[in-house]
Amino acid sequence: MQNITVLGAGYMGSAITFPLSDNGNKINLWGTWLDDEIIESSLKGFHPRLKKPLPENVSLYYWQDMKPAVEDSEIIFIGVSSEGFVNVFKMLLDNLNPQKDYYFFKLTKGLVEYNNKVSRATEAARDMFCTKFPGKNFYWTSVGGPVRAIDLSERTPAASMYGISDEKIKEFIPYFSTEYYRIFPNNDLKGTEICSMLKNIYAVSAGICDGIYKDEKEGRYFNLLSFLFNQAVREMSKIINIAGCSQETIYDLAGVGDLHVTSVAGRNRKFGELVGRGMSGEEAFNQMLKDEEYAEGYFALKLVIPWLIQSATKEMIEDFIEKELPLLYTLRSIIIEGAKPGEQLKKMMLRLGY
Repeated sequence: MQNITVLGAGYMGSAITFPLSDNGNKINLWGTWLDDEIIESSLKGFHPRLKKPLPENVSLYYWQDMKPAVEDSEIIFIGVSSEGFVNVFKMLLDNLNPQKDYYFFKLTKGLVEYNNKVSRATEAARDMFCTKFPGKNFYWTSVGGPVRAIDLSERTPAASMYGISDEKIKEFIPYFSTEYYRIFPNNDLKGTEICSMLKNIYAVSAGICDGIYKDEKEGRYFNLLSFLFNQAVREMSKIINIAGCSQETIYDLAGVGDLHVTSVAGRNRKFGELVGRGMSGEEAFNQMLKDEEYAEGYFALKLVIPWLIQSATKEMIEDFIEKELPLLYTLRSIIIEGAKPGEQLKKMMLRLGY
């Protein structure tokens, strides 16, 4: 049995407590300052997002109680939004014991703003950790998909890819795996993390199609969905190549697998549908927030271009994006710049050449 703390009581943070607890581990679930209502309801026996009670061996903590939530744990899963990641991780570091070794498992999928630039969450966390605890080993895992939180909480069979920083982390996999939750570790931590971010962006395109065509052409626009899915994979492959990561990751669970589930059933698909029906990106994002759903793809799309530009000149990247990443370019035009979805998708298809 392991003592495990999960940070973030939303969909994924709470869902991961099911396989972790089914292995007999003791779980502390800590909610951020935005999760007070979730913690309160869960203490009464009902998680309002997952629509069910949490496992019996899950102890619940409000945001003010991080210290008792982490003091007995050396394994920490982080399931907060990318927008809140940096602040929560700083808070976590202030409550860790410098004499212990810690193993971090990041469920967060997205880019973060840190030290006046856009970074992968892992990069920001490594810098904060090594500054706080110089000389200590930084054991880190980026958890990829395809794992939909609701399905996982139903104990429906699922498989997940874990990008690990150290072979020692493999020792913990048996404590997390169950007969319904299979884990496949790989050594491409960076690639796994980038795929987890990109799939949230590209899945929005499937939702936009639903918003445009579903009412009038239910079941008769799968050709377009297939085309956009294929284009998304091609563009993810190019970005992964620029980042110097393994192409195998794109065509495995963390890439194609996670993109598929997010495109057909994720919150980013729902976000895209609202945009396809006429809402601006900001309106759709805020509408989902009111419904207590967070569209990571919106925040990631705002940051992905600055993240790419950091490694080259702005002019070169702008030209590259329009020519080599036309779907990403189109999504930015629609979501960030307010262009009309239907017109932009048609323009993209007309100028594409293989």
